[in-house]
Amino acid sequence: MGRPRQFDESSLLDAATELFWSQGFDDTSVEDVSRATGVGNGSIYGAYGNKRGLFLAAFGRYCEGRGRFVRDTVVAAPGSARAAVRTLFEAVVDDCTSHPDRRGCLMINSIAQLGSRIPEVLTIGARTTEAMEDGVAERLRPAARAAGTPVEEETVAAHSAAVVVVAQGLIQLSRLGIARDRLLEIADVSALALPETWAENGV
Repeated sequence: MGRPRQFDESSLLDAATELFWSQGFDDTSVEDVSRATGVGNGSIYGAYGNKRGLFLAAFGRYCEGRGRFVRDTVVAAPGSARAAVRTLFEAVVDDCTSHPDRRGCLMINSIAQLGSRIPEVLTIGARTTEAMEDGVAERLRPAARAAGTPVEEETVAAHSAAVVVVAQGLIQLSRLGIARDRLLEIADVSALALPETWAENGV
């Protein structure tokens, strides 16, 4: 049985996430996290083993939060399926443009930078993407059924995956400095890709 943490783990992982997100894995050290949190190096190494272990703990926690964000946003959105997807896209745009440095998504950034070096990043990223798609499908499935014509689960899954791809693409475009209004125009067009009959009900 491991020893209980002698520090606030949530606060430490919040600080570590910010550092890894802003500076990148290679340019962030355990010492950086120690200075930012006041938690000693020894306690951090004791809890996570090394910088990689610390990063994966922070990264996994971040990704779980992103999965919840997508699901909670789209499931709670009122109106039709198209309206719910548009609400999700707007929330994504607002979230990523709220950072002055337009730093993008830690998951996407890390997959690109670390996927070939830290295999767990790909595993966590794939699991998170699947969770996002499942969350969107949870919102689209009732709308598809209410449209009155049989819809294969594969069709719902394909549309859900497309929604997640667009959401991630909006984040990448934000990193390029694309204006918020332009991102929302892209979101509007992308939401129209859902079947028209899914837009006619408020399920």
